[in-house]
Amino acid sequence: MKFFAWILLFIILPKYVRASVVVLNGLTHIHTLPAPDGKTQGTVKVKNEGIKDARIIIYRQDLVSDCGKPSSYPDPNSHKYSLGDGLRTNVDEKILSANEEYEIRYNIELEMDKSSPGSYWEVIMVEVADPVRDELKNGVQVNSKVRYAIQVIVDVGDYEGPKLSFESIFLDKPPGQEQILKVQLKNNSSFGSRANVVLEIYDAQGNKLKTTEPNTRMLYPGYCNTFEVPISKLPAGKYDCVIIADTGKDLFGSNISVQVE
Repeated sequence: MKFFAWILLFIILPKYVRASVVVLNGLTHIHTLPAPDGKTQGTVKVKNEGIKDARIIIYRQDLVSDCGKPSSYPDPNSHKYSLGDGLRTNVDEKILSANEEYEIRYNIELEMDKSSPGSYWEVIMVEVADPVRDELKNGVQVNSKVRYAIQVIVDVGDYEGPKLSFESIFLDKPPGQEQILKVQLKNNSSFGSRANVVLEIYDAQGNKLKTTEPNTRMLYPGYCNTFEVPISKLPAGKYDCVIIADTGKDLFGSNISVQVE
């Protein structure tokens, strides 16, 4: 029996996927233009770590994350901050020899209607044409097709710190797993920003018990992102907590109570 699945990668490959082609220089590329009539360029470095030729396909998509919905990848120009046709790559596909490194070059020249200060973005998809085949213990073969989504962001004009709002906060308890606090943040400004979210947990006497590990995600203008904070190693009970979102320039906080079961 065979199954076919798509694996979309932003940060790391799942352990069970042994992709032959890897991206060497990161999955987020940020550029700055002082004015919208400027130009910039960059490269995506890839390597075929396999022992045979590998064909990659390169194309562009938008990345949007509406509040309360999963991220989606519509065609370019789906929203006002899309780079649209202003982002172009030098190739649409490439065959990589075994152990070959290659630089996918891209150029950015904003379209005439992209003149307002703010962050404009798009993703360059690098798709490995041949699926990765994994044989499971029960004899089921899974074919996983690997795509890398490289986020390309252009900040135009004088950068302004984002204005964030907490859209929703709720506690989730998947069966057989630890509780997870899901925090949905919205970026209400024109510039994108990374945010670190941590949870400070206090007992009934106001003593700090722990601070969770930072959870970092990108927040694009006008869109949301959900930060998942594991709640573990705490006795059952009610705790006072402070959620803190740190953009590097500003801190945003909210007081909540959490019931640990």
